[in-house]
Amino acid sequence: MSELTRQFTGSASTFGLLYPMHYFLALVPGEAAAMAAARELMAAGFPEDDVVELAPEAFVDLVEAHRENKGMWSHYLESFSRVVGTEAAYIDLDLDLARDGAAVVAVRAEGGAAKERAVAILQRGQPLAMRYYGHLSIEVLVEHPNTRTSAQQGGAG
Repeated sequence: MSELTRQFTGSASTFGLLYPMHYFLALVPGEAAAMAAARELMAAGFPEDDVVELAPEAFVDLVEAHRENKGMWSHYLESFSRVVGTEAAYIDLDLDLARDGAAVVAVRAEGGAAKERAVAILQRGQPLAMRYYGHLSIEVLVEHPNTRTSAQQGGAG
């Protein structure tokens, strides 16, 4: 398990790809926005262990370390995911945004009321990109214009 996956309660990786199950992951414009959102989430009742706030450099370092510690099969799956425009495409975008100064705030939320509360708080931070990692799907709540998902790669977007 990489240091990145230790940041998230429960499973944060699927087939070697970053996939923080039952988490909203939002990239916000800077550390101040991420810290403010994290404080708001905890004030709204989300447990401290379920709220993750990462400075841009920390996110980049942790994702790159996670990638370096994978085996051959995981590298293949990441490449395949990138081609079909799923998890790896989102992580590539997240890395680009973080390299440009975006910070990360994430919160574990299961169930309708918790998810609604989390979305309302995260959206106040004006996220550049925001997704929810569900059991079998990624729900995109805020899509950055540079996102290259499978639908966009196929000409549908």
